[in-house]
Amino acid sequence: MGKRRLLICFAVIAMLITGCGEKPAVPPLELPDAGQITDVEVTTIDGFSCSCSDREWIGRFVSVISSAQATDELSVQEHPASDYYGEFSISDGDKAIETIYYYLKGNRGYVEKTYQGIYEIDMEELKSLIRDMN
Repeated sequence: MGKRRLLICFAVIAMLITGCGEKPAVPPLELPDAGQITDVEVTTIDGFSCSCSDREWIGRFVSVISSAQATDELSVQEHPASDYYGEFSISDGDKAIETIYYYLKGNRGYVEKTYQGIYEIDMEELKSLIRDMN
């Protein structure tokens, strides 16, 4: 009976050490308030770059990006693992606040906030947002 208890304790400890527990939750994607953002520079996947400071577009940008749904993947490096990605550089005056990356993986669109998380997004809505820049 003692060997059986020892074996069960060993199995439980092994599961805890190897990570059979819960994965860390990706926090919701947080962006600065639309009123704090003065402009957003977009660099598309094919290298085209454009900046927009239109207040209405910035409000839509915050809404679209904030609608992204968290995946169970954390962002653990400076840039996405994808070879082809675009980026949104968010500025407050002359100071860059943060950068959000976007890319396709399979048939799905993702946005990634460095060292925070990876989020699934409606890529058609994102493409429409980029097309509507003034």
